[in-house]
Amino acid sequence: MNEIYFDKNTYLNFDALSLKSLIIDRLNKGKVFTDQNYQGSNLSAVIDVISLVFGNLLFYLNKTSSESMFSEAQLYENMNKIVKVLGYKPVGKTASVVPIRMTVGSSIPVNNYTIPRYSYLNIGAGVFSFTKDTFFSKLNNGVDETITELNDKVLLKQGIYEEYPVYTALGFDNESLFLSLDELIFIDHYSIDVYVKERNSNQWVKYSPVNELFLHSANETVYEIRYNENKRYEITFGNDINGKKLNTGDEVLIYYLRINPEDVAIGSGGLGNQFAVRFNSVLFGDVLNDTNSVNANYLENSQLRSVFINNAFPSTDFKQEESVDEIRRNAPQSFRSQYRLATKRDYESHIKNNYSSFVRDVKLLNNNDYLLKYMKYLYDIGLKNPHKEFNVLFNQVKFSNACNFNNLYICAVPKTINQSFLNPPQKELMISGLEPWKIVTTELVTIDPVYIMFDFFVPPAAGNSISLDDLSPTVLRVYKSRSSTLSDSMIINQIAGVFKDQFAPENSKLGQYIDINKIVSSILSIGDVEDIKTYNKRTNSYTDGVSLLAWNFYYPQNDRKIYTQNVFLDEFKFPVFNGLSNINSQIEIYKEPSTIDSTQF
Repeated sequence: MNEIYFDKNTYLNFDALSLKSLIIDRLNKGKVFTDQNYQGSNLSAVIDVISLVFGNLLFYLNKTSSESMFSEAQLYENMNKIVKVLGYKPVGKTASVVPIRMTVGSSIPVNNYTIPRYSYLNIGAGVFSFTKDTFFSKLNNGVDETITELNDKVLLKQGIYEEYPVYTALGFDNESLFLSLDELIFIDHYSIDVYVKERNSNQWVKYSPVNELFLHSANETVYEIRYNENKRYEITFGNDINGKKLNTGDEVLIYYLRINPEDVAIGSGGLGNQFAVRFNSVLFGDVLNDTNSVNANYLENSQLRSVFINNAFPSTDFKQEESVDEIRRNAPQSFRSQYRLATKRDYESHIKNNYSSFVRDVKLLNNNDYLLKYMKYLYDIGLKNPHKEFNVLFNQVKFSNACNFNNLYICAVPKTINQSFLNPPQKELMISGLEPWKIVTTELVTIDPVYIMFDFFVPPAAGNSISLDDLSPTVLRVYKSRSSTLSDSMIINQIAGVFKDQFAPENSKLGQYIDINKIVSSILSIGDVEDIKTYNKRTNSYTDGVSLLAWNFYYPQNDRKIYTQNVFLDEFKFPVFNGLSNINSQIEIYKEPSTIDSTQF
């Protein structure tokens, strides 16, 4: 057979059918075989197999040829496999959480009680579950009693627990178990509990999740859990060197929180003083009894009907699994830190990765930063005793200890738009979650961000003070060429987009660089725009370009500055544009050249 010459890129033009046609054509030209033309013949079947295998190989070649590099991979499956080499475990879907408050009815006598883990509330709009045993004490007989010590400290997760079928171990080193569930069943990444009953024992033992088995000794009952490339969870046990090994015949039982992304987040009071119902399954009663190490007095369903649960804060939003870009950003930092939190960057990366369901952005301040920047700022704006301000004092009392010289301060912006600060249970959840990974001598304290508001503003005449009353009559005037074919609304929408790129909550950051020069140049680059001025309609005064007033939202009289050039915010300051959603109404379009009387400026 004559040699076949292909251009180096010709293979891209082939698929299974085209290869089959080529083989048949070559055999016909050879005039040796004829069965290739008869469908169902042995030779035709061989050609079909070869073509199918070729098609599959070509598919994987095209899928993976540009996906082998960490910096270039775009497919989740490939990125997940790549970061596995780094020991990085991508975060899966995360359920909505809500802090609760409890009132115990008068029918419950004085005693210590425990709400069993996995108990749930069905509120119609969704189901919320307890992820762990919740202890409380009833102190008075014959009256309804609010359990104040639990106020906003217990978090419920949106979803309901399910029991996975018992797995019988084969006794391999580092034996792995895969949660083979329907692809439409979504699991909360942080709510998978594993229990093991050894072959010669009648006792269930709760195992603990760890990031790396090799950091643990042979007798520790631990396991690794990973969200793999197929978006399934795989659970790996030890080998009696690092982590305890599963022996042949050991039984493994898993409970997971099944979540529904279609369930909507609830607002304050959304739980509606409902009562919880105990979770029940074939084996859970035995598991609960075997793992009740403190002899907790678990409430029965009849008693739970007298425990009323509500919420003062809204729930967080459901979060999808880490995207490819998020993994690309987070994996190197986690590899550098080796799951130990030492530097500011370690903390910031860890918090953004693990608490992104309720944290939009975060910055870490050490003692020097806190005293020389944060506290100095509060003194500089005229607060005589900033340490006694409510937010500062609350965070110090609630989250700091007596040692106040080795604190690390977490300044976090909440993800919920209508929530100014993280609520106490969110702060508590974050601090307790960081505890195992932080340096032992470091104490974690939260501080609330300083919100700096921005709006259009014309500097007042000499001798006049800055007044927020001048915000409402101030607009951005944009002059377009007389020959412009663009509609006013089109130009306004493009200008609004420029400000949203700079100030939209999802684009804003703590310590952000407010690039006013870029805003001006971006507006002037819009087709047919010739000039822009910030104009006060009441005083008929203006300033060229974009002029912004910045003020502290909570202390507007203490901190007000006018910016016409770029500004770098302190790392604890977060920018917010006043009325960004209605910014279109603050933009006016003119065709005629400016005739404003500049003498009034």
